[in-house]
Amino acid sequence: MLDAGVTDVPEHVPADLVRDFPFKHLPGMDTDPVAAVNRAVLNEPDIFYARGARVGMNAWVLKSYELILEVFQDTGTFSSSANANFSALVGETWRALPLEADPPQHGAYRAILNPWFSPSRVKTMGEEIRTLAIDIIEGFKADGECEFVSAFAEVFPIQIFLRIFGLPISEARQFVDWNHGLGPDRSLEEREASARLIVDYLRETIAEREREPTEDLISYVLGSPVDGRPMTPDEKLGMCFLLFVGGLDTVANQLGFIFKHLAEHPEDQQKLRDEPDLISNAIEEFIRYYGVVNTTRLVMRDVDFHGVKMKKGDLVFLLAALSGRDDRKFENASTVDFSRKSQSHISFAAGPHRCAGSHLARRELRIAIEEWLARIPAFKVTDGRVPRTGLGGVLGVFELPLSWK
Repeated sequence: MLDAGVTDVPEHVPADLVRDFPFKHLPGMDTDPVAAVNRAVLNEPDIFYARGARVGMNAWVLKSYELILEVFQDTGTFSSSANANFSALVGETWRALPLEADPPQHGAYRAILNPWFSPSRVKTMGEEIRTLAIDIIEGFKADGECEFVSAFAEVFPIQIFLRIFGLPISEARQFVDWNHGLGPDRSLEEREASARLIVDYLRETIAEREREPTEDLISYVLGSPVDGRPMTPDEKLGMCFLLFVGGLDTVANQLGFIFKHLAEHPEDQQKLRDEPDLISNAIEEFIRYYGVVNTTRLVMRDVDFHGVKMKKGDLVFLLAALSGRDDRKFENASTVDFSRKSQSHISFAAGPHRCAGSHLARRELRIAIEEWLARIPAFKVTDGRVPRTGLGGVLGVFELPLSWK
């Protein structure tokens, strides 16, 4: 099943490299999307042209870790400027910053965020994050069961995000719903409506913070200069919008895959209970194995990329689901191994656009696993129930019924 409007293939693309690749409809996406993506490209060349790679568009897909890494690092040839294009949903032209800015301009925006997400600052948040995790878990522990995504995976990271942003906790469910509405599984009308609601909310919040600054991240961003000048209204909105959407779904879906794995692999669950010192390494292995993020680059000049002629204006689709399971980079890549020595995955991207929130994400994941295992006995997928997965903003777990004695 292909989306309408993705049948046209540019003349410069060789016919033998064109493949139907209906990303969100690949067989198996509803049960194991990362495996589904890897199965779909198993017999394909390292570079092929995918019809249906993204909603309403075609793109080059790269299979190998090394090729994906090269594109991440070559920002002159492969631009991040068309990565999200959220503003187009509301008929505007601001950029989601710093994601949609390339070096050298990118560095000025990224420098604003770096202090807020540095390892030292994230470390100071540890006790607050841990207290939150404990409170949420204790809320359903005695029930002996929960639907993990709605009970924990979405609630936990969004409440951390709301505290950083200085926004009311009572808005949590509304924010999750808006973010879901941006997903490629939604209609264009739903995506436009959600984007408008977020933009209107952020513009109102920005106006409030400019009148009365506080100690939160929004106030910090609004008061930060770029290259020695104040940010424009569009720059302020673009940075806040990216922080908003970036803080909601990636960690939630990573949590979903981690706990789905532990529920379905009791031996791995018990190993982390017996050897908690393995948790940090296990997190890196989970992030590698369950790569949830997919991102796009715009080709800025005609280029011969490893024997494939790409033209200016082409799109390149980069999937962490593929880079993390490349056997040429990781020995036994299709096996979860908590003792794996090589942890050089690029699931957080690489180069200038490496995820600014990676340190916070790791801290959230670690505390979630530690406190869950300390409070919840051996758990499994509830008998007679099946987890539901697929493609939202990223590859995700939509429903995960868990039970314990």
